[in-house]
Order: sequence, then structure tokens, then C-alpha cells
Amino acid sequence: MRKESPSAAPRLVDMPWLRGHLEDGTVLPVEVGVDASSYYEAHVPGAVAISWLDDLHEPDRRGLPTQARTEQLLGGLGVSPDTHVVLYGEDDNRYAAYAYWVLRYYGHERLSLLDGGRGAVLTAGGPVTTDRTDLVTTRYASRVGDERIRVSRDELLTHYVGSPSGTALLDCRTPTEYRGREGCVVDLPLMRHRLGGHIPGARNLQHRDLLDPATGRFRPLGEVREVFADRGVGIADDVVLYCDVGDRSALGWFALHELLGNPNARNYDGGWSEYGSLVGAPVHR
Repeated sequence: MRKESPSAAPRLVDMPWLRGHLEDGTVLPVEVGVDASSYYEAHVPGAVAISWLDDLHEPDRRGLPTQARTEQLLGGLGVSPDTHVVLYGEDDNRYAAYAYWVLRYYGHERLSLLDGGRGAVLTAGGPVTTDRTDLVTTRYASRVGDERIRVSRDELLTHYVGSPSGTALLDCRTPTEYRGREGCVVDLPLMRHRLGGHIPGARNLQHRDLLDPATGRFRPLGEVREVFADRGVGIADDVVLYCDVGDRSALGWFALHELLGNPNARNYDGGWSEYGSLVGAPVHR
């Protein structure tokens, strides 16, 4: 596991850790849902909300938010480059993991993911509240996007399709999606595509295989390492992960890059929504 300096933010934290730091006021909890509705039902005291759909995608084109939009979002939430942001959310933490990846892409360093997400918050017996947090806006300045953790369509087609020697592709969707037998269960415009299957050379690693099914928390690191090893992936390999639009694969990227310390793990956020719509791109079923 990657060793952090004493001043660095731990990549993964649990509820006892978060409780202790809520009291000393050193962290900003951020709840990330597909929208912000669950936040208003109950959330960690002092938390602010991010909508995966509205805040982490551009309104007039497909793709992750621009640098300017991300700066506006974080500044509006009162985040500065020194703020320790702790992300958590619903649905296996997939949306929180995507937010984590976006913020890491734009260079935010003091960043943690809450193990178990919103489920861990609710089963821990508190504290939770329905009170909205008063925001003090800031002017946030980010760094240019870090392409070392992201793969574009063109680079994917040139270097990774077919999983040539020295590379690996991991499809983080369900086995039925991987085999091309299942359409997207949520009909959102950014998820629509025409063809089922997977990228040639990709191996299937459903994102939930990395989690304890009883708690939604990550499996012990040794087991997480074995899950990747079972797909022929080592912790130093050149790996691209994808799903439909980059959220489930962001959770896989977090496990491989942040927990196991693979510096060569990258997320293809275009995902199957983009690749499955490309004219002439090879597909396996």
C-alpha cells in the first residue's frame, strides 16, 4: 500500500476517523449522488452536496467538466486548494469515486474517499442531519488536467485496443454488459449507445468484486490485489479501466491507483457510451 507523508491526506478513511475529524473541523465532507436528492434526506453534519449528473458533466457537450467549471464548482462549495475534502456517496460510492478522480485530475491533493460511502454513514448510527451547510465561497485555482490518469478515445484506439503486450484493459461493468447481453438500465442521454459488447482484449472486473457485499466497503488490500491478479493485472502494469461513462471504472481506478499504488492505472471516462458508438471500432461479444 502507498505510504503517505504525515501531512498528506489518507486516500481512504472510515467512519470513526471521519467522526473524530468532524469535531476538530479539519475536513469538508462532500456527498456525491447521481443527483443531490439523498443529501437533503440526511447527511453528515457540515457536508455539502455535489450532483454527479449536473455538476460533473458539461451541460452542452459530453465529457468531464472543464477546468473553469470545476474551479467554479469547488469555489462555490467553499473549497480551497488546502481544504481536506472527504467524498462519500450512494450506489457503492461510484459517483463519489468519479468525483475523487475528477478532483485528482485537476490537481486537488488533500482528498479522501469514505470507505462504504453513504451506507457506512447511515449504518454507523450518526451523526447525520438535514441542516444545510452555510457556504462561504472562495476563488479556487486548479492545475491543468493530469493526463497521466486519463485516457482519450484516440489514445485508446492507438495503444490499448486488443490489449497489446505490456498493457491491460479492464471492463468494470456487469458480466452481462461485458458480453453484450444487457442494455443500460438508466436511460440518460449521455449513456445512450447502439452496440453491445466490450473492447477487444478487455477482461471483465465488475466494480463490486472489489467490495465486501455485506458492508459495501473495500475488501482487505490482499484480496483487492488478488482480484486484479486474477485478471492478469499487476500493481505496476499499464492499465486502462472503463465502464459505461467512467463512474464504476473510477472506483476500480481508485483501488488500483490509490490503494495499491499503481502509477500507470488510467480511467477511460468516455467509456462504452463513447466506444460503443464509434463507427468502425472493433467490438467483441
